Amino acid sequence: MRATAILETVLYAADLDAMERFYTGVFGLERVQKVPGRLVFLRCGAQMLLIFDPEVSARPDPRIQIPRHGATGAGHLCFAAADEAAIEAWRAHLAGHGVAIELDHRWPGGARSIYCRDPAGTSVEVGMPAMWGLAPPPEDITS
Repeated sequence: MRATAILETVLYAADLDAMERFYTGVFGLERVQKVPGRLVFLRCGAQMLLIFDPEVSARPDPRIQIPRHGATGAGHLCFAAADEAAIEAWRAHLAGHGVAIELDHRWPGGARSIYCRDPAGTSVEVGMPAMWGLAPPPEDITS
């Protein structure tokens, strides 16, 4: 048996409202569910971005039947961009939202990534899948 896709990715942040505004407003993700003070779930194509309050998700809650979990410190997330034109479009889009580019990086083999930070300090990358030897996504996130 072999896993073939990642269904969900989790980030942890105390200010869920700021994170929701950032990922819906800047990256165009769609809110699926929100429990104020606990979590916000966002759709990104065929995957989900789950954002939990780290203190709340680390405490046991008999009403919720999933294991406690959590992390501390800034995480990392990478969105796929098909090519150089898509990277440039994202660079302009982020600038238009007042989001500073922390790094513009060229990988061995020619793939490119740009990096910024979300309100919780997460390192957010927009990169070409070629950095991992992968094909571009069937539908680029710039559409």
